[in-house]
Amino acid sequence: MSEKLKIVFVGIPDMALVCLENLLQKKFNIVCVVPPQKTHETYGYYKNFVNSKNLKLIDFETSPNEQKVIDEISALNADIGVVCSYNKLLSKDFLSTTKLGYINCHPSFLPYYRGAAPYFHIINNGEKTSAVTIHFMDEKFDTGDIIYQQKFEISPLETIGTLFNRTTYMLSDGLIEVLSRIEKGAEIKRIPQDKTNVFIDAPRVEGNFRIRWNKEAIVLNRLIRASNPFYNAFCYYRGVSFKIIKASLVEVKKTYLPGEIIKATKDYLLVATSKNALSLEVFQVGTWGVFTPFDFYYTFSPKSGETLL
Repeated sequence: MSEKLKIVFVGIPDMALVCLENLLQKKFNIVCVVPPQKTHETYGYYKNFVNSKNLKLIDFETSPNEQKVIDEISALNADIGVVCSYNKLLSKDFLSTTKLGYINCHPSFLPYYRGAAPYFHIINNGEKTSAVTIHFMDEKFDTGDIIYQQKFEISPLETIGTLFNRTTYMLSDGLIEVLSRIEKGAEIKRIPQDKTNVFIDAPRVEGNFRIRWNKEAIVLNRLIRASNPFYNAFCYYRGVSFKIIKASLVEVKKTYLPGEIIKATKDYLLVATSKNALSLEVFQVGTWGVFTPFDFYYTFSPKSGETLL
């Protein structure tokens, strides 16, 4: 293709905002934007952003697969669609509204970690490496032909927040590369995915994130990092909630009661697990706000031998 691609953009912030802004800065031709459902918490400010860029917004009441939406997009005669984080399964008719179909940005090394919450599961499962993937879409989530992947190492200090930010900007740059190649008429190699169910999935994260101190420190540390800052890894201290935001692994030889405060100082709060301990560095006690060990020590006077439940 020698002319500018006509692109339909579908997505939910924050990934959608980052990728859309990058496409606009690189002068790609966005012919319309399909936002999340009107009841979604991001709809209002996303709509304002789209309007501020003088882009066409095609919204919907219940589903993007509504015939009105499909007809309106089809009338634009767009070349390709881009999806950046979306919680609605797109129908065959929707995916046929552009000439080349739709490509999706996914923050994992597909076919591993298909689904809504790859960030959490990648960290919680202790993965050492991961990747970002861009693939053509079919009628299932995250199963279409792969056209771009970039691997990277997972930091021992990685949190869901840092992983989200890192992969979002990697996908934003990858999207520019892919669309530039398509726009220039370059051949795009499509690699079919193995669509069996033998791979680790990444389903939506539900339920609570209570710390169970009878687990090993390394496991709990992963849960804490996988929960920061979008979820709440928590326990109880003196009958109030105790949200753990940041902790480090500490090897200990002696056996303690799981949850027992081994040592409390103004520099750290050392808590036993079933194997080794966690040095708690940032946490929130009830509704009193976020504490460092220094603040906590002088506010609550914690004592060795107390137990976090």
